[in-house]
Amino acid sequence: MPLTSVDQVPSEDAVLAQIREELALSGNYFSVHDAELLQALGGTVAAAAAAALVILCARLLLKRRPVRPETLRRRLTGALTPPAAILGAELVSFVSSLPLVRTFGNGPGTLVVKLFCTLFAATAAWGLLRIVKVIDEKLRDFAEKRNRALDDLTAGIVGSILKAAILLTTFLFIGQSIFSINISALLASAGVIGLAFALAAKDTVSNFFGTLVIIADMPFRIGDRIECGAVCGIVQSVGMRSSRVITDDGTLCTIPNSLLTNAVVFNRNRKGHLKRVIDLGLTYDTSPQDMEKAVKILHGIMDDFHGRDRREFAPRIFFSSFGTYSLNIRAIVFFKTESFEEEEKLLDELNFSILREFTQAGLRFAYPTQTLFLQGPRNTDGPPPYSASSSM
Repeated sequence: MPLTSVDQVPSEDAVLAQIREELALSGNYFSVHDAELLQALGGTVAAAAAAALVILCARLLLKRRPVRPETLRRRLTGALTPPAAILGAELVSFVSSLPLVRTFGNGPGTLVVKLFCTLFAATAAWGLLRIVKVIDEKLRDFAEKRNRALDDLTAGIVGSILKAAILLTTFLFIGQSIFSINISALLASAGVIGLAFALAAKDTVSNFFGTLVIIADMPFRIGDRIECGAVCGIVQSVGMRSSRVITDDGTLCTIPNSLLTNAVVFNRNRKGHLKRVIDLGLTYDTSPQDMEKAVKILHGIMDDFHGRDRREFAPRIFFSSFGTYSLNIRAIVFFKTESFEEEEKLLDELNFSILREFTQAGLRFAYPTQTLFLQGPRNTDGPPPYSASSSM
């Protein structure tokens, strides 16, 4: 690059003269438009002071009269007061600054108007986000009171979607309506990038849609006991990608939500009850009368166990099958609880009661046995064939 000659470099006097000229023009501008400048400055300061005063008074008033629990109206008032006050201050500042903005000319004046419109849109979006936050908190409180933890997740997802929609709409509005940006090309590029991202993270996307299916279909809730494949336990949480289940022995299992939506899931909870299937085997020398006695004993133990049974949750006890080495009785009982600890206590008490009552009634439980018959040569005068019985 060729060096600039000394003659082409402006002298110090020329630079100082140019600066004096620009300062004179600026001073001339301020002296000519001092009224518009004072109006804009005074309107902005007054509007900012009024907005700060409104916000401070609203906070003091809400703190002075606390209400527990807070109503939706109070929450909305507290959420909307700052954005509304700031938006009002911006409008007052804009109106008071319009005479000054007109003096800037078409280019700078239009840019200033666009900046004010951007502030209006951003403030309105902030107010909408605060409203969504209040509604989200109200839905979470409602879900917590009704012990519907999965609805808490639903409220969280709905709130996140609404917030994303508000931010995206604000961005598109500012870009296209205010700054005249070509949003169509931007959206097309975003679509291509989104498609590539979806293909790269298809498992994550599949699990996310699995979460939406769980929320919409409600196959289980937080705290329900479910069985999915080899995993059987209580649902601790349902996340955006996976669900956590605590098994009987305290192991924490993480199951992808896509698997929960595609596999067979057994829900062991039924409206505050835990279903339990108990199989008992009696020896083959048990008489029909003793079998009937065993069923009656079980009814006496299980009917209205720790509280009166509703008709749909009454115990079902029946002679189920002739087993390989036992006569089997099946009892289907519903414990009136939803926790592992309480179920373990009830099952312990129930088993001891069954063992005690059956022992007193002389009923014998069967265990795996095998009987062997040894057939020797046919001899009518000799002893009968030898037989032996052994347990396994």
